[in-house]
Amino acid sequence: MKQCRRIVVAAAGLLATMGPATAADAYGAPPTAEAYAASGFYLRGDAGWQIAGGGVGYQWNPMFRTDLRFDYGFNYRLGDDKLDFGTATANAYVDLPLNSVIKPYVGAGVGYGVINADSGDDHDGVAMALTGGVTFDVSSIVAIDVGYRYRRVWGDFDLDEHQVMAGLRFKF
Repeated sequence: MKQCRRIVVAAAGLLATMGPATAADAYGAPPTAEAYAASGFYLRGDAGWQIAGGGVGYQWNPMFRTDLRFDYGFNYRLGDDKLDFGTATANAYVDLPLNSVIKPYVGAGVGYGVINADSGDDHDGVAMALTGGVTFDVSSIVAIDVGYRYRRVWGDFDLDEHQVMAGLRFKF
C-alpha cells in the first residue's frame, strides 16, 4: 500500500511540473511591446475638471481610430441645482502624424447621455461629442492624450459642456 501511495505522489509531482513546461512550449515566448502595439486595440483613461472617463478602442491604421467612451461629470451647478452628467459615445478620430511621437487629431462621436439633478429632475437623450487635441507617444504601447471636447445631450432638457482633458492610452 505504501508503495502504491509513493507511485501516485511521484506521478502527481511529475504531472504538476510538466504542465507549465507544456504550456510555455505551446504558446511560445510572451509577446513583445511591438506585438502589442501592432494589435491595434487600446484602453484609455481621461480626467479633467469635474470629469473622468475611460474607454476601449481600435487603431485601424496610422490615421484612423475608433473607440467607445464612458464619461461622467459631477458637481455642475445650474442655478440652485447640482447636476451630474454621464455619456456613453461611439467615436471616430482622424490622427495627423507629424512625426513618430506627436500626433494632432480631430474627432466626433454620438451616443446616449443622462443628466441627474439633486432636485430629482433627471433627463436623458441623444449625446454627441466633438473633439480635438494632440497625442504624444511615450513608448510603443503608451501615449499621453491632451485635448478639448465639446459634449451635448439633446432631450427634453439640453445640456452643453466644454472640457479640457488629459489622459493615457495603453495599447494591448
